[in-house]
Amino acid sequence: MPFHDNQPRISVQGLLLQAFLTGWEHSDKQISQDEYVDSSIRVIEKMQVEPESVYAEEGLGLLDGDHVDHLEDLLRADGVWIYYGVEAENFFLLQWYPDEASAKAKLADLEALGDGVQYIVDLTLKRSKSSDAEYFGDSSPVQLHS
Repeated sequence: MPFHDNQPRISVQGLLLQAFLTGWEHSDKQISQDEYVDSSIRVIEKMQVEPESVYAEEGLGLLDGDHVDHLEDLLRADGVWIYYGVEAENFFLLQWYPDEASAKAKLADLEALGDGVQYIVDLTLKRSKSSDAEYFGDSSPVQLHS
């Protein structure tokens, strides 16, 4: 995806981390932030990345040796990202919107469906225990699921 030099960017991995941190902030916080983020990452089985969306299927997680592709791909960070997940259907979607008004309008549409969890991703949140070693599969070069 082409970028203008001054356009803010975020990696897919960074966006996923911010989405899960935001999810923890919206949760009842019965489990620690680390456990919430790590368990959210570990259930990803497949992921499709497009310039303005990330779609992930959840399940039992990646097989040993498998690893999520596209984590270093760069996405837009100049607008607003929405997280929408339907646990009963084992998927979540991150979708980009150019401004907060259009993102909030989409949130209202999603809330009316009543079948999932939806929120605006807060790109400013920080993990309470900083770690660069997020689990997205092991270090094997095998990259089958994307």
